Amino acid sequence: MALSLVKKAILANPHSLRKNVGVFCNAARNHWNYQYKPGPYPKTMAERQAAAKKYGLSIEEYQPYPEEMGYGDYPKLPDIGADSKDPHYPYDLPYLKRNFNEPFHVASEIIGEDRFNISVKHRIPLWQQWTWFLGVMFGSYMLYRYLDDYKIGRPVVAKQYPQEGPHYMFCPK
Repeated sequence: MALSLVKKAILANPHSLRKNVGVFCNAARNHWNYQYKPGPYPKTMAERQAAAKKYGLSIEEYQPYPEEMGYGDYPKLPDIGADSKDPHYPYDLPYLKRNFNEPFHVASEIIGEDRFNISVKHRIPLWQQWTWFLGVMFGSYMLYRYLDDYKIGRPVVAKQYPQEGPHYMFCPK
């Protein structure tokens, strides 16, 4: 069906091929990110219910970000990275561990399976990691500054030739 529409569009105006193909390709998709563009922040209960329905959440699950963050009515989803999700669940998109019409997390470009896992508590706190890193860097620098005058290498004395003058031989012409 889409092919016949494209043929009709080409016959009607052959110069608009590129534009029409783009329009038909977009129309063939079921949804895209323009549907998830956040609306204004919901102030009434009816607006909250409409926003929850828009994102496929129940009214109990739906909680928007605070208004001053500027995300509008976009839902505040739990901080669960793709690496922490069940690998054996039959997802609609198994390589992204997502289901159809599931809204994206606000930080989805950061918490992918091949990136940072936001839901894991680290064994060593971040302040302790920075303390160790800066301690090693500063300690190495101080050791370098202290030992800079004590170079390591074999001692070399000046060359001692048997007599002064040129020390090469050649046959003059």
